[in-house]
Amino acid sequence: MGQHLESLLVDATLTILLSKERLQSYSSIQEHFENLQLIANITPKLATIEIALRNLLDHELSKIDSNWIENSTNKQMQKELDKIKNKEKYAILTHHQYLSRLTLGIVIKTIRDTKLQNSIMDLKDMRFKKYDISNRDYFYLSNNKRSLFNNINKVDIVLSLLHNLRNRCYHWENIKKMRHKNNMTFPRLTTTMNNTFIGIHPNKIETFLEDLLRHFDDRLVKYCSN
Repeated sequence: MGQHLESLLVDATLTILLSKERLQSYSSIQEHFENLQLIANITPKLATIEIALRNLLDHELSKIDSNWIENSTNKQMQKELDKIKNKEKYAILTHHQYLSRLTLGIVIKTIRDTKLQNSIMDLKDMRFKKYDISNRDYFYLSNNKRSLFNNINKVDIVLSLLHNLRNRCYHWENIKKMRHKNNMTFPRLTTTMNNTFIGIHPNKIETFLEDLLRHFDDRLVKYCSN
């Protein structure tokens, strides 16, 4: 069998295994596996940030009610609890077991609903241009005047980007993919705040996550890099 024909057969087999639709997001099968390797590299950082967010939220709300999850009157939280209980019908879960089973989405929503952004993260010094040159740290008011993002805005932006990145990673999507418009290139990993797009360039994903870890504790960067 010629080397070229053998290569075509291997590619055909991998296309069946990985699916043509998935591979359409990549220039080659090799690029697909490079994307998976990037996801593997950043997973400890993503996981640590998510764990920290859960525990910081719990620390703040437990000051008021140590059983705030079980006692919540929020409809979405109640729906989340019903799902957890249906999955583990015969288990008696502790508060921290409930906490660990909450989705990142409900954790982020609870931070916003309880207006704990300022208590959870201090991002006043964060500059979004660091993560892509198309970003800016301000938005325009209705009178066309500039207004800088405050800390609550920045936390909401970061939580949205984090949630987006986490979901794409754990569905094994192409997190290196870029968007092209009017001969310009923009990140596909984006969110909006006050009609302003903020994104993360693929080459800056690890930098973004390490900066978030540093906002919690500098030592976490070292632990997540070992």
